[in-house]
Amino acid sequence: MQLRIMRFLAIAVSLFFVFAQWAGAEATRFDKVEYLPPKVEGQKKAGEPVKGHISFDKEKKVIEFQDDKNQTVVSVPYDKIKNMLYERTSKPRYAEAILISPFFLFAKSKKHFLTIQYADDTGAGRFCMLHLDKGNARDIVNTAEADTGKSVERSEER
Repeated sequence: MQLRIMRFLAIAVSLFFVFAQWAGAEATRFDKVEYLPPKVEGQKKAGEPVKGHISFDKEKKVIEFQDDKNQTVVSVPYDKIKNMLYERTSKPRYAEAILISPFFLFAKSKKHFLTIQYADDTGAGRFCMLHLDKGNARDIVNTAEADTGKSVERSEER
């Protein structure tokens, strides 16, 4: 009796993992991403960053950035991508050093960006700049390379 219950539980758990993997195979989603809208001609400053998530859909073969309300802001088909660039920048933390402790001069703030250059439906060149969270930046870059089949140039400041 107990062996039968253990066997049933093992089958149920394995089926759960198979279906969970199958359901998640169509799109990979990463949270804590900001879309930086381009500066429009006539504007002095670029628009405010849009917080949301990025997803790589293998079935549709498209990269989508959606805001927090799940509204698609940018959609880039894989075959329209011309170039992808990953940048990591760093700068000293002057304000923290002045306000808190001079030891903050030794620590640098780091930001991660992914820029996607692509052609729109009319063939005009466009780009999409994303500010990535430090926790998932490497995963997003690796997923972008693996899913699109295109290499990501890397420019990292030290």
